[in-house]
Amino acid sequence: MQGRRKPYTAIGIKRCKCVRCDKPAHAAWQACADGRLHRPLCIECDIALNEMVLKWVGFPDWEEKMLKYKDGLRR
Repeated sequence: MQGRRKPYTAIGIKRCKCVRCDKPAHAAWQACADGRLHRPLCIECDIALNEMVLKWVGFPDWEEKMLKYKDGLRR
């Protein structure tokens, strides 16, 4: 499973595959419980993770936040 201690560069992340589904990566994510390794994620998995966390935290405006986030990805 791919991961690294240092953050990926904008060019470097595009050379990776998503740790969850193996599609081309677009962003990186890290969790303290995972040794703080930066893990590559594709757009779809990044969106799903963000939505899941916003709901889990309990943001009442999570849908609005997700619409803004998705709109920003399209630009």
